[in-house]
Amino acid sequence: MAVATVLLLVLAWRMRPVIDWRTLWPVSALYGLHVLGMAWSFDLSFGLFDLQIKAGLVLLPIAAAAFMALRSSGLQESMLAFTVGNMIAFTLSMANAWHCKVNGGEGCFSQSALSFDLHPSYAAWYACWTVAYAGHRVLNVQGLGVRERSLWIAASMVQIAFIVMLASKSGVLGLGVVLLWMAVSAVRRFATVGKVAVVAAVVATAIAGSRGGTVVMERMRTALNAVELARAGDPAIYASSGGSEMRLVAWICSAELISSDPLGAGTGDVKHALVGCYEAKNAAPALERRLNSHSQFLQGGVALGWLGILLTLATVLVPLVLGLRRRHALLTLFALLCLLNAAVESVLEVQAGVAFVGIFLGLLAASSAGRAHLAAPTRPEPPASRA
Repeated sequence: MAVATVLLLVLAWRMRPVIDWRTLWPVSALYGLHVLGMAWSFDLSFGLFDLQIKAGLVLLPIAAAAFMALRSSGLQESMLAFTVGNMIAFTLSMANAWHCKVNGGEGCFSQSALSFDLHPSYAAWYACWTVAYAGHRVLNVQGLGVRERSLWIAASMVQIAFIVMLASKSGVLGLGVVLLWMAVSAVRRFATVGKVAVVAAVVATAIAGSRGGTVVMERMRTALNAVELARAGDPAIYASSGGSEMRLVAWICSAELISSDPLGAGTGDVKHALVGCYEAKNAAPALERRLNSHSQFLQGGVALGWLGILLTLATVLVPLVLGLRRRHALLTLFALLCLLNAAVESVLEVQAGVAFVGIFLGLLAASSAGRAHLAAPTRPEPPASRA
């Protein structure tokens, strides 16, 4: 990825592509604030590591813009490659689960035991985006051949099954958003018979997922129970090693740190601030895992205060608003999925999130800006003066 990025940046320097800063300015501003946050950090080593991870938020969108300038079909080609990659990931995950099963493991076809070399929430996020793009191709691209349409439908069905099996709560909610958009798109686009058929297919998929996703429903109930513990102020939540309970502990500590320090702990000291809170509350499971905030918005607040929260929100809300204004369905859906996942995971603290957001936000920004430019009304020429 580093070599490809460097080559594309060299190309960008030579080609000087038009970059849609209206969409991309928040990620650059957020990175700049993290650089500034080094000024009040003591742990410079972790701060520099964090800046290294987040550098893709600035570099990858520029590289994507250069790629789109070089190849107008860059988004389609990238999504085809990404979909193939997700199908390979599904195959590797199934092989991983089968190996677990034959060795006497339990729960092998769900969650972390299933997902191959990737956190299940990120795998489900990727799969949701694949389904969203497949739905866009099938429902909105005219002149699509029967074979290509069938392949996109088949790929989306596999990815939907993968999302349900992964049992990620954010993944299932993201899938719900995508299926709702597909149903609305079908109603607006097709004739009566087509509308009924597509909506029925979406509803059937949703019902099958909810009926087959018993692990998902159980995890949802566990999450609600954890919320009740937190609302009641039950100290048992701090001793629990359950995923939902530990996430709520991270949120509680993050909220307390933000309220007590409006400027934030600093780019390099965010982990130390959270660990200190876990120690003070005797939250041994969270302390042992040195959990981050498990919400990118809260993470931005703990590190960089209220300005950090606002800029982190802007990274998803600005593309969302521009996607709606430009009527660019893919940019809008991508921003919605980012908003959902960033609410429950610190997605910009790891390259699994940074690379994904940086690359596709750059591709979608270039695509939507080109459409907005083409759709913009031109000012009529003034009438020629009579001699």
